[in-house]
Amino acid sequence: FQGPCDPRLTDDKLRLGLAGELDNARRMLDITGDELTADPEAIARHHLSLQYLDMVGQILGHVAAVIRSSDREAAVEAICMSDLRTRLSGTGAD
Repeated sequence: FQGPCDPRLTDDKLRLGLAGELDNARRMLDITGDELTADPEAIARHHLSLQYLDMVGQILGHVAAVIRSSDREAAVEAICMSDLRTRLSGTGAD
């Protein structure tokens, strides 16, 4: 995921591994979404679910970028999904 987050990587191997696993999960969701959107009937019947797949993929990519960043706070602030940024920064109402 090539997000706008801080490109400086952590040297924590566990965090890098966790971020890599999130990236793998995102790729699997992308493949699933691509296959389903190739079927017009699936799009007609499941358009909202397909949008959710895309949103989950985006969230996984942003979370992976935060985890692998050496400056997690800056990485959170760089997230373009404002609702996710708010949830992760702890500034929103629950």
